[in-house]
Amino acid sequence: MSREAGSASGGKIHRCSVCGYIYRDGEAPPECPICQNIGTFEDIPIDKINYEFFKDAWTRQVKWMNATKYQDEIMLNPDENVLKQLAEAEKKFLLEGKQAYCPCRIITGKELADRKIICPCYFYMGEIELQGHCQCSLYMVKK
Repeated sequence: MSREAGSASGGKIHRCSVCGYIYRDGEAPPECPICQNIGTFEDIPIDKINYEFFKDAWTRQVKWMNATKYQDEIMLNPDENVLKQLAEAEKKFLLEGKQAYCPCRIITGKELADRKIICPCYFYMGEIELQGHCQCSLYMVKK
């Protein structure tokens, strides 16, 4: 991209163009930790970190989930107010120099443990299968 990507604290923000995974700081990993595609990260300018950015990333995540595991059973929460609240919470994490953590999880400050709560968090599949939605209700089973 022609414009510098980054945050208020100088880190970079990257998004996987396949599954929507958001990664912050340093260079983007060569392989996406979620979809395992190589070279799919795009740099995102800080002024593009808004509701539409998150909705696009989450929509990509739902497409990836449905293509790999759920066979078109998962959808984003249709309540725009819920989505906007979640986008604001994730944006706040990014602007504070943190990863795009799942807003319904507690950040421990331990890097390895906290990797599990980057959205989509490690726990979403089990929660969807048990409850019909993830804990923060971003992803849910189609009715």
